[in-house]
Amino acid sequence: MNVLIKSFLVNLFLTILKLLGSVVSNSKTLLADSIHCMSDMSTDLISIIGTKISSKKPDLNHPYGHGKIEYLTSIIMSFFIISLGISILFNSFNGKTVVPNMYAIIVLLITIVVKYILSSYLFKKGKLLNSNIIKTNAIESRYDTYNSILALIFIIITIIGSDNDILKYFDKVGSVVMSLLTIKVGIEILLKNVSSILGEVETDNNKINSVKEIIKSNLYKIRRVTLIKYGHYYDAIIDLILKNNININEVYKLEQSIKKELKRSDMSIRYVTVNFKPKNK
Repeated sequence: MNVLIKSFLVNLFLTILKLLGSVVSNSKTLLADSIHCMSDMSTDLISIIGTKISSKKPDLNHPYGHGKIEYLTSIIMSFFIISLGISILFNSFNGKTVVPNMYAIIVLLITIVVKYILSSYLFKKGKLLNSNIIKTNAIESRYDTYNSILALIFIIITIIGSDNDILKYFDKVGSVVMSLLTIKVGIEILLKNVSSILGEVETDNNKINSVKEIIKSNLYKIRRVTLIKYGHYYDAIIDLILKNNININEVYKLEQSIKKELKRSDMSIRYVTVNFKPKNK
């Protein structure tokens, strides 16, 4: 939660900075970039709400917790991004053509540095906490950094070519390009999280092999490991083939030992189901 609050405060600062900068510099591209940053701020708020709900304890109707709310929250975030991208696109064609001044360049240089630091921080925390919401925010923040770099290029071209009949329109062109990139990011986030909310398993072999390493034993052969995604945690289904005939009490102890080892690991495994198959059956 603290990670998302920090992200919100940074995006709030950048949004205000860009909005003021767009007024002072008369830059449509910077205005478009400020609207995009405003989308980051909005999605931070949605993320904070989603994280709070997803951390609720399991109940009778949701025995596997509320982790998938993260996917729903990210889908809502994607619609915000797409709608604001469309808004930027239409805004690009309105108003007079005005050549921006140097204030736009200063604002964007500050934005690029701050946004890159923020996105790197979110990537690190998202991986550490295995949080889909934080990872989504990190992706959006990194794309916002690239958008700001593009905006800077278009504004520089506009200022340098202010006396050219074509180059003087590059501020508007930059606004259009950034809006299309914003819409693209929103669609990518939407498709990714729709797949997850429908039911998705972990395909990273490194993570699956890490689970196998934790539970390996001479008593059985690991037939299959399935990690079902529930937001920032997993439901692990372990299929084993017993090498020797053992009684029911020993099977029970073995099952409890596997569950204990996986849950106390750093794999973010909250639920474990172990299926045993006798040898040669």
